[in-house]
Amino acid sequence: QGGLAGYGLLNTNVSELEQTYYAQEEKGYSRNDLLPNCIIGFGKHDYAGAGYRWDLGRDLINADFDGGADPFTERWDLKQEEIQGSQAVMFVHSVTKGTGCGATPVLAEKIRETVLDDDVIVSKPLFSSIVIPSKGTEYSEFGGRAKVNGVVGLARASRTVDAIIPFDNNRLEDVGADIRPRIDRLAEYNPPQYVETNKPLVAYLEAFTMSSIPQFLDRDATMSIKGDVFDPADSFRPVQDKYQRDPDRNFTPAVILAPVLGRSRANTFDESKLELLVRNALFQNTLAEFDPTTAWGGTFLVYGPERKMEDVSELIGDGTMADIIGDEQFLDAGRSTGIESVDIHLKQLVTPYLDDVYLWGTLWNPEMPSIEAMYDHALTLKQEGNTEQAENVREVWDDIEALFSCLGRENMG
Repeated sequence: QGGLAGYGLLNTNVSELEQTYYAQEEKGYSRNDLLPNCIIGFGKHDYAGAGYRWDLGRDLINADFDGGADPFTERWDLKQEEIQGSQAVMFVHSVTKGTGCGATPVLAEKIRETVLDDDVIVSKPLFSSIVIPSKGTEYSEFGGRAKVNGVVGLARASRTVDAIIPFDNNRLEDVGADIRPRIDRLAEYNPPQYVETNKPLVAYLEAFTMSSIPQFLDRDATMSIKGDVFDPADSFRPVQDKYQRDPDRNFTPAVILAPVLGRSRANTFDESKLELLVRNALFQNTLAEFDPTTAWGGTFLVYGPERKMEDVSELIGDGTMADIIGDEQFLDAGRSTGIESVDIHLKQLVTPYLDDVYLWGTLWNPEMPSIEAMYDHALTLKQEGNTEQAENVREVWDDIEALFSCLGRENMG
């Protein structure tokens, strides 16, 4: 409540839109309502999706802007004033099918160009939240296409957004039940295989909005939160100075934010209890597959009820918790391959309506086996392929290389 300034749905597939809570309950839309308000490529296709062709997703959304058209003001549900009044903009999408990896980077670019004021000194943060498919399911069923789209989608998004949060379906399925919030009627509007998987995803993104100041909604929900000011940009901006300078590169690739969310039900806290909380977050409840000892550092947010946060606050204030997170078994902050340090930023909030203490975190640019496997497949295709798909990969290879050359601590400037 209060964290979101607004939201809207866009897709190239009208059948998927029709099945959503947004269409059925919130808006009461018929198919004829959905077409002008939520379709990408209106009047340019049969509304059955872009399949696994990222270039089709790109071309369909570009067609919405042909001839100076502006779907933001002319038809889409995305409200310009809500985007302009927000602290940040987040895209939640896939990268293995055509619309998610093809259209989203263009949408981000158009929001910067046509909705947001380009005269400001500091641009509004844009985030991309993407889900990596489970190994052995979508990968095996659709083979190399899903892997190639994943790499292309990540790389193209990295040119237009500030940070990318990759969630791994394998990890979302495995995380503990202790971070799965109760969401009414979730099963009615999700395919059965995604009902439980989506809960930790929602819990993580919900925490991201926790200290947001709502622009258009009742302020009570967030004004009662006390603690450090946590801006969305705090999650990624501290690491950008650590990127190697490259005068030949015309953009800085997005920071990869590996997501973790831990929970402790302890009634009192000492150093050992905090170590268990950190272990819970960085090993049991990682929401993507990655090696924390390879991260460039990270931003962490500890939040919980006032009576428990009194103990925790002291252990944050004296540096105990940062030392735990930086220990060699976790981030191994003492091991840095270059002159740059491994930084840990720690914020704390007292939040109403919660019984337990949570540790939310974004770890910067670690090695991530699930997406590096996609990179390896795309590299082979680029080097040896003689197909249209291989040529499409070569077309965006500079973007791919720019993003993937930042993963792992050895690449820190």
